Amino acid sequence: MNLKRNFGFLLLMGAVLPNAYANVGMTPETENVQTIAQSIDEVKLKELQEFRKKYKLADPKASESELKTAQMALKMLMLQRTGEYSATGADLWGDKVMNQHLRDVAKNVRVLSYGALTLGKSGKADLDLYLDFLFTHNFFVRMPKLVYSNYSDVRKIPTDLMSALPVLDDVRKAKVIAAVQKLLEVDVIRQGDKAIMNWISSDYIFNVVPYVFNLAIANPDDQQAIQDLQLLSGFLRVCTRYNVGNKDILKPDGTGFHHNAHYNGYMYSYRTWVEYFNRFKGTSLKIDRKSYERLKNAVVTLYMTAICAEGDKNRIYANSMAGRHPFYSIEVPFTQELFDRLIEVGGDAMGTDIDKDLASYYNYFFKTNKYDVPAADADGFYQYNYSAAGVYRQPGWVAVMRCPTAMLWTGEIYNKTNRFGRYQGHGTLEVLYEGGLEPTGYPANNDNKGAGWDWNMMPGSTTVHYTDWAEMMPYKNDKDRFDQKAKTTNFAGAVSMKEYGLYGAAFDQGDHWGSQRFVPTNLTFCKSVLAIDGMLFSIGNGISAKGDYSDDMTTATNLFQTIVTKKYSDLSVNGKQVGNGGNMTIPSADAVTMINPVSTGFFVPAGHDEIKIVYGKQETPSSQGLAAKPATEVAAKAYINHGVKPEKKSYSFVVVPAADEAKMKDVADRQTKGELFNIVEMQDSLHIIKYVPKNVLAYSFFTPAKGVSAGEVVSTATELLLIEEKDAEGNLKLALSNPNLRPKMIDKKNWRETPTPAFIELKGQWQIDGNAQGIFLKTMENGNTEVSCLLRNGMPVYVNLKKVK
Repeated sequence: MNLKRNFGFLLLMGAVLPNAYANVGMTPETENVQTIAQSIDEVKLKELQEFRKKYKLADPKASESELKTAQMALKMLMLQRTGEYSATGADLWGDKVMNQHLRDVAKNVRVLSYGALTLGKSGKADLDLYLDFLFTHNFFVRMPKLVYSNYSDVRKIPTDLMSALPVLDDVRKAKVIAAVQKLLEVDVIRQGDKAIMNWISSDYIFNVVPYVFNLAIANPDDQQAIQDLQLLSGFLRVCTRYNVGNKDILKPDGTGFHHNAHYNGYMYSYRTWVEYFNRFKGTSLKIDRKSYERLKNAVVTLYMTAICAEGDKNRIYANSMAGRHPFYSIEVPFTQELFDRLIEVGGDAMGTDIDKDLASYYNYFFKTNKYDVPAADADGFYQYNYSAAGVYRQPGWVAVMRCPTAMLWTGEIYNKTNRFGRYQGHGTLEVLYEGGLEPTGYPANNDNKGAGWDWNMMPGSTTVHYTDWAEMMPYKNDKDRFDQKAKTTNFAGAVSMKEYGLYGAAFDQGDHWGSQRFVPTNLTFCKSVLAIDGMLFSIGNGISAKGDYSDDMTTATNLFQTIVTKKYSDLSVNGKQVGNGGNMTIPSADAVTMINPVSTGFFVPAGHDEIKIVYGKQETPSSQGLAAKPATEVAAKAYINHGVKPEKKSYSFVVVPAADEAKMKDVADRQTKGELFNIVEMQDSLHIIKYVPKNVLAYSFFTPAKGVSAGEVVSTATELLLIEEKDAEGNLKLALSNPNLRPKMIDKKNWRETPTPAFIELKGQWQIDGNAQGIFLKTMENGNTEVSCLLRNGMPVYVNLKKVK
């Protein structure tokens, strides 16, 4: 391998072998190389030949005017040939080759390559002379590295340079391949596993891997081509390993990271992964089963965060997961076609025709019976604690809960992009309906980039309402960046009991991103949501805000905001329709039921802070900033008004997706009678919710706690989320996780998850019923039982217990 690297470097430096396959003047070292080349595994050589047949490089293309300009520019260089593979001329690039130089040279190579293809010998002579000049002057040794996130350069420049490969002799071809490999840092795939994991980038996988493959199969040296393909396959497999911290890409819960947080929008890198493992299917380069299972988990997770659809269109995920593209570009960045291919790749990895398990998910996600397996029963509750998120799936809709932590942002604000994304995931509870943006109540005109939406009010969020849009942007301008995180807290996430689950978050407002970018509001809150039996019961307390901001900025918990359309226009309050222009205030003493225009129902019991309900036109700016054109929309919205700069306010309400009046009346009656949800505790350090019909207790332990008496749990030595379900025979099911990943900094920018040793005290003596790996029980001196386990990566731990008689 080192010999090959050195050979590539010599090529870049202008060294040549007049005949790459001649036996003239061979040293023992080169003779050994040839011997190895002659002994290449016949199977791998056949695979390489098949790749070359199937994936041929495109011929170079250019216009006639481009060709004339390039020919004239070449004449003006007045190059002189000094050898068979060398030429001299004026050095045009000074001390440093810049990106623009690189763009210009790559374009010239493409255009002259077109000339070599169309003009014959004279065109070939021009291209060879120009390339020999570049190599003689070490142009490619001096060129800068490409930034993978510069999607224009990283796609255009290598493509232009590689357009020469179909028309070059083997010596110059090898030189160009070495140059492009250096440009794209292909040596990355030759690093050890640890180095790859430390460096890994989803941009590299998406943008560069196709070039690595094409460079490999274009290499005239069969041995090196096979070796590079093997290295590429190994690199892609290593990249599926879980990176437990903020680095790209895959996390143990299936989420994918980019820019140091879960980022669905950038997971189009999965497309490249699947495309190239599909190419390797049935060959010696195919994916192994463990790597496949991790990639499969990632793709399934991507779909789990979104609604179902019959195809790729309108398969949206929550706006709180939109990164810097609110309400647009939030369709799942993976295709039905690739899902089909992944099912076949899985079969290849398993030694079967298809992966039947993934095929059942396909039938579920795409609402089809294409594969002869039952559709997966994927409704239920999912925890994604590397995203600080919980996802509740039910037929026809998906509810997503999310909140920032000190390490995981939920709003990414860029130059003229998502300028008002400060509250994008501020303890949100979004209900997404099949059909896309309009049935969900979100702005559906992508050209408006969210204009017409009240950026203060994401559903379920708790926020301080800005009255001046400029104040809502970092540094009050359209360009400065910001990642919205919590100031100090890292507790936000969920625990799943599979069919249902609990979400909990403790939040304090972050205003800094390198420097202070907003006037601080010092907003704080704790909130929990128990999602069960098609309902979501949301409670919150500790809602406070203070600071030197305007006295007209209200702190609110936002119930809903819906963009009204012809199809979705009905707003019901206490069973009566509210028309356009109708504003209402519901006083504290009155309970209220509402069904918003997209059929999400709300019941807020009496004792709340006053509720504001608004139905009417609103003009707001585009997510691109104040310089962009605003738009007007008709919106229906409701929020709990906690007042200006409140202290320790609270709330509770029930959310019922896909509701009608009869269902809301039933929920309101049963909740009022105490037959549904009860708030057992709502302190700053502890929330306990009881769901009466199933004898479920859901605990949000924001801090360690003692003396708890709501159910069987007495104390916990650590913060965590816990669900306790007791059946009629007195048997106990527990589900627990710590959404706090307890991040530990490993350098100034990067962190790793730290496991949580958990110790739970239960009343009386219990024993494990069945298997519970990693769970340990101990009888305490007071006769109670201590349950201990290690909580890692925010993942759940389950145990079934029965009382010792």
